[in-house]
Amino acid sequence: MPSTITQLPDLIAALPPRERERAERLFEIEVSEGIIEPPAEMAPWIEQTFGAVEAARRQRIIRIMNRWTFEGATFNSLRAQRPGAGTTTSGPAADPPELRERIERAQGDDFCHPETGTPADTFGRVRGAHCITAANVAKADGWHGLAIFDRHDPLALDEPLIADFLATALEWASRAHAQDPAARHLMLFWNCLWRAGASLIHGHAQMTLSHGMAHARVEQQRAAAARYRAETGGDYFADLAATLDALGLRGFTTDGATAYASLTPVKEGEVILLAPGARIEEASARLAAPLWAVLRAATQDMGVRAFNVGLYGPPLGGDPAWDGFPLVARLVDRGAPLSPTSDIAALELFGSSVISADPFEVVEVLRRR
Repeated sequence: MPSTITQLPDLIAALPPRERERAERLFEIEVSEGIIEPPAEMAPWIEQTFGAVEAARRQRIIRIMNRWTFEGATFNSLRAQRPGAGTTTSGPAADPPELRERIERAQGDDFCHPETGTPADTFGRVRGAHCITAANVAKADGWHGLAIFDRHDPLALDEPLIADFLATALEWASRAHAQDPAARHLMLFWNCLWRAGASLIHGHAQMTLSHGMAHARVEQQRAAAARYRAETGGDYFADLAATLDALGLRGFTTDGATAYASLTPVKEGEVILLAPGARIEEASARLAAPLWAVLRAATQDMGVRAFNVGLYGPPLGGDPAWDGFPLVARLVDRGAPLSPTSDIAALELFGSSVISADPFEVVEVLRRR
């Protein structure tokens, strides 16, 4: 019988001593019970919404904290059933007609004719087989570009598109770096549909190349890995991967990259791809196939429509200070695109993530793929 996140304390306790010690070194696990006393008048609504009054009366809450990065998540499966929750990781489903209509209505936007509708970078544009670059009009960094896909529908995805996006983005970074050698921290990110932060529906992804330090959360991970090595003598990313593997949260390995379901997801259904020893320049060779496998599992098997992807690694050209830092890609589900309820509120902004999708269910889908 598959494991669930509510069994996590027992799963850790059942590990061999060295593996249990490593898991406890990485994660703090807290279990609590939330109890409510609903009036009798609420019983019909609770039964209709959650299946049974007792399911809502006593709720098992699992709170997980990464002791080194301080990433944390609180799991309560009941939250997926609350009105307007809009999570989409429960299984595949047909697109609602309104979603298809909104995508089709947006045909003809600026990204449908990028060479006249978007600006170029100072070095021009990079043209791939399935995408073309542009300079972002409202930049979030000194170098901030777009990879605009040759297909309007942002959900018309396949492996050649993913591989071409990565290769095109890396060529964009190479040209920007040649003009500005101090810009060396590359981050690729992809916001699919408005619920995930996309300002235009047309399929596209983005890339930034930063001076000085990498983006804040990337530097946070690097600092955590350095502190972990200094205090324990261990390799943080290797130990994290081994712990997720021991707990049954490894999905698959291909092209030297391994997909894991996250124990501390930033949002629903987070999958992390780790490619140890890989340079950011190798992203298209090392991550194209595994990233497509994750995207295919998410969109075709879990019904994910709005999502975010982030991809980062050591700086261009390498740096001894980043030794041991792998190539990383992360994907999260942002919920049903037409849901009127936001998936991010004050607790996510100022506290820690509140999650309804069970990582053990996510990893089962990855394994099937």
